[in-house]
Amino acid sequence: MNKVDQKDQHNTAVPIKTRWEIVYYKRQGLTGTEVSRLVGRPISTCNAIFRKWMETGDVEDKPRSGRPSKVTPEAEEMIIEETKTNPFFSINQILEETETDISKTTGWRTLKDNGFSCRSSKMRWHINDDQRKERLRWAKRYIKLPQEYWFSVIFTDESMIQRNPKKKHYWVSDEMEVSYSEVDRWQVSVLVWGAISYEGKCVLEIVDGTLKSEGYLNILQRRLIRNFPALVPENVKGKGSKPLILQQDGASIHTTSMINEYFEKRGIKVLPWPAKSPDLNLIESVWGELKNKLKSSYEDRAELEEDIMRAWNSVETKSIVKLYCSMKERIQAVIDVEGGPTDY
Repeated sequence: MNKVDQKDQHNTAVPIKTRWEIVYYKRQGLTGTEVSRLVGRPISTCNAIFRKWMETGDVEDKPRSGRPSKVTPEAEEMIIEETKTNPFFSINQILEETETDISKTTGWRTLKDNGFSCRSSKMRWHINDDQRKERLRWAKRYIKLPQEYWFSVIFTDESMIQRNPKKKHYWVSDEMEVSYSEVDRWQVSVLVWGAISYEGKCVLEIVDGTLKSEGYLNILQRRLIRNFPALVPENVKGKGSKPLILQQDGASIHTTSMINEYFEKRGIKVLPWPAKSPDLNLIESVWGELKNKLKSSYEDRAELEEDIMRAWNSVETKSIVKLYCSMKERIQAVIDVEGGPTDY
């Protein structure tokens, strides 16, 4: 690359997807020179992006904050003590209880500077001994595969969506635990199906009524192959190219003879999947992001459906790429807890 090209590369914003690729290659032990050659960016840029990830855990450029307001040591101490006593309080409640005359932004910054972060109450699901063992066996097998393997997997799932239930939020430090909340998965309003790939998301399908095997096959025929033709081996052309791999869970409608025959006839490879493993299915995180974008109430089902589509369309490819880059860590987390539920 000549000096002019290098200058152009330096002055061109690096796409988020490329930044995560740089992080991935660096974590695999590649040198700055090797990474630079793979992504077509200067060595200094690659090293700077990886250094930012090491320091912050993210690769995006954040806007600079303005000059922070001053908080007296006494006020700071009261804010911290109140937060420890009532971690579920909002910033406004904390400031009201401590009678601290500072802005909400300053209060938020004070807690952040003292190691606190605001987290939602965790949800957890039950896993029996057989399911735990199955998850562990699966994880030990698939942890051996390179990260690039997961870039070829299409993650799919259905989700039941209702009006946005308000989760409890807690201010916690590194030494504190977030409380668990019970989940009632049956209070729902709309059933949706979706799929994601390393390149982005598929068209979202809103299902009328209950989804049965015939309806699921119809979705596969109309949506899946149209959006991801490389799932079918005969559609894959080019030296070194390989078909995509389909992920689906073991729900009964996914494993009928009708569905299996459809996959076999078209040569679609289906990834073996352990039961009770939403933490391994990347699209579950997309559902979570989608639900967080929904409003709190709706006049009718049609309004909810419209908001669901809006939220789905607003999910950015960069967030999906980030999920794909977390797959190895997710599998390792399952191994670390011997097949039990993880925090993903």
